[in-house]
Amino acid sequence: MIDELAQADPARDTAPTAAAGTRMDDELRRLMAAETPGDVRAGRGGEVPARVARPRRARRRLVLAPVALATAALTLGVALPGGKTTAVLEPAPANAATVLTSLRDKVAGAPTQQGRYAYLKQISYTSHMGQDYVAVIPHEYEQWVADDGTGVVKQIIHWDRATFPKPEDKLAYEGQRRPALDDSPQRQEDIEVLGMSLAEVRALPTDPVALKAKLEDRDNVVVTAYAGALLSFAGTPHDVKVALFSVLKSLSGAELVPSVTDPLKRTGVGVQFEDEAWRTLFLFDPDTGALLGTKSIGKKEVPGRTIEDWNLTVESGRTDTAPTTAR
Repeated sequence: MIDELAQADPARDTAPTAAAGTRMDDELRRLMAAETPGDVRAGRGGEVPARVARPRRARRRLVLAPVALATAALTLGVALPGGKTTAVLEPAPANAATVLTSLRDKVAGAPTQQGRYAYLKQISYTSHMGQDYVAVIPHEYEQWVADDGTGVVKQIIHWDRATFPKPEDKLAYEGQRRPALDDSPQRQEDIEVLGMSLAEVRALPTDPVALKAKLEDRDNVVVTAYAGALLSFAGTPHDVKVALFSVLKSLSGAELVPSVTDPLKRTGVGVQFEDEAWRTLFLFDPDTGALLGTKSIGKKEVPGRTIEDWNLTVESGRTDTAPTTAR
């Protein structure tokens, strides 16, 4: 029976020390000896057993012993019957790479959305820099992009919600002219994602190595900026979004930030990247892998001030309707 228990051991491929194996074998023999029933010397009708059988509860303990032993071994690394043990004491701590892999798998398993337009709504907290001030002003942006790259865009700038890195910025900003902006829906013929047309986005490779090389070879934009824009855009092919997590995983210096709350009071898991000029934080929904937004901190933008811009994805998906435009 010792051998049968050993074969049922889920961790039987890891060997213990000889002393540990011997101790466990002795313990099992002791348990089995305690379970040996008494001999019955006569049949029914007045027969008397040689000794009273032990309670059934003890037998249940023996049946469950392999499971209990295996559980203890997984958590404590103790020896198991048959001379086996496990080296796993506790789960490895999470890091940026493991979290990105988990998020990638969740995005890969998400259903593909349907709809005539790729819809995106974002709120960005953008730093406006004047000669003697910095003002962070919320911009609300929406777009509806058809498969031919045409679409409708709408933008609202909330000048009345400006915030300032320092009190003197607010004083210098007061009285500044605010440029006029038409916040009604506008028709746009060629909608782009950081300079990429919809056709170029669709043609991006789905192999992570090739995708990273393609993004590194474009203009002056860093890979993290492309990744943030493409993960937010509903028109990015599903397989490209999945590959982007592997691209981020391949970048050096990634740091896990387990809990981050954005200006909309949404909390998620963060992965942060840092280079000479910028610190970029990606905020993900831990349940779906969806990108909630990015935070960019400019280290050298304005002397004596930390420039911190958020770009939040409020909604991203497919829809069959878009607003009408004046032209």
